Amino acid sequence: MDPRLMIGPQGPQLTGIRPAKSGSATGSLPGAATFGDLFQKAVTEPQQFRISAHAQKRLTERNIDMNPALENSLNRAFSELETKGARDSLVITREGAFVVNVPSRTLVTAMGIDEMRNGMVTNIDSVSMKYG
Repeated sequence: MDPRLMIGPQGPQLTGIRPAKSGSATGSLPGAATFGDLFQKAVTEPQQFRISAHAQKRLTERNIDMNPALENSLNRAFSELETKGARDSLVITREGAFVVNVPSRTLVTAMGIDEMRNGMVTNIDSVSMKYG
């Protein structure tokens, strides 16, 4: 019988097979991060969003520069929309309008401000305006 299936202290005595001892509670691999380290990193560092291939193509076509200020605005929008339970949202900034999928933290598509004046956006559940 496989010793992993045995429950209780009697298992090793009956089979003569002793399970391998695991490392200490802090991790047996040198340099391995503990759960606490990973949790703290996840809480303190803002998660980055990913840009879909379609969105990257639109950013290039429409000459929208993904600069640090725009990235920061979109990251803040993702965080705020996430706390509100949004799924598919429109984020409007000075640089353009962006359709985002909040649960996957993905930039789906991008539009210039001029396109938004005569455009329509469907299948969204919320709008976030970031002008700062």
